[in-house]
Amino acid sequence: MALPALDVSENKNNSPHVVILGAGASFAAFPNGDKNGRKLPLMYNLVEVLGIGYLFEKHGVKYDGDNFEAVYDQLSKSGQHEELVQEIETAVEEYFRDMELPDEPTIYDYLILSHRPKDIIATFNWDPFLAQAYQRNMRAVGFENMPRIVFLHGSVSIGACMPCKTKGWVYNRCDSCGKQFTPSKLLYPVSDKNYSAAPLLFGEWDELQRHVKHAYFVTVFGYSAPVTDAEARKLLLDVWQENQVKDFALIEVIDIKSSEEVKASWADFIVRENYAIYNDFFNSYAAVHPRRSCDAYAMATLQQSPWQDNPFVKGQTLKELQEWTLNLVEEEQGVLSSKGVTK
Repeated sequence: MALPALDVSENKNNSPHVVILGAGASFAAFPNGDKNGRKLPLMYNLVEVLGIGYLFEKHGVKYDGDNFEAVYDQLSKSGQHEELVQEIETAVEEYFRDMELPDEPTIYDYLILSHRPKDIIATFNWDPFLAQAYQRNMRAVGFENMPRIVFLHGSVSIGACMPCKTKGWVYNRCDSCGKQFTPSKLLYPVSDKNYSAAPLLFGEWDELQRHVKHAYFVTVFGYSAPVTDAEARKLLLDVWQENQVKDFALIEVIDIKSSEEVKASWADFIVRENYAIYNDFFNSYAAVHPRRSCDAYAMATLQQSPWQDNPFVKGQTLKELQEWTLNLVEEEQGVLSSKGVTK
């Protein structure tokens, strides 16, 4: 057992905040679709939303509206429908690649802006939204002030140069050799995943695990750790159990399911009663104390000196939101306010 990296003299907690995103996070951000009204598919309606039922008919495979996870897992394991599997993957990648953030601020913009370089946001989602939000906010607040982001199942926005062991936006070139990045391979919902087999994904998982091992705050947003992600859950739990500050840390879950169901799902991660459950991102610690979640939680629990809330201002344009956040970024260059309020 150990204390977090809290510097009381400056009211700074340098332990990381880890955010883990599932499909529910993207759906919460875009319940009516993306910028162009393109609906975000979930596993239970992916075939219908993408309109790929005809592919099953074309290959003489019966599809009864089953969950895509189960259907794809069965097709993949059978080894009898390789052409169908390839056509499904192509349709999925093309659909997600065309999705765009709307011009106004989204939950993904708030997520990116509410965390610091010590923090990490990890997503299981294939969609481009986290990457797009990172790009457009990086230009406003600076790369050096952004959290880390990793893509645990790949993303249509990310590419890599494996010989040079570098990654970047899929349309860019490798800084080392100048070759076009190869699109990251999406990891599809099969029950027997092997994260170590894909070098890019292995690196993403390694970075997440290093942060989880030292995390003081863990937020799980819209991710339920389904049966097909058994290996992912084990990778997270094993390293969480090595975390020396977990006795003081908080597990926060944002989900629309009942509190009882959510708590049961994450019971093996929860230490004593150190957890919080919300059904709205804007009630979460990062939204109420942007860029100060670990600091504010440590001051409230370890120092018995709670900070005044400083929530995001709703209704702002993206530019206004970025300018508001820049006040916090500038404050970080000096000493954090003892009350957690912007200067």
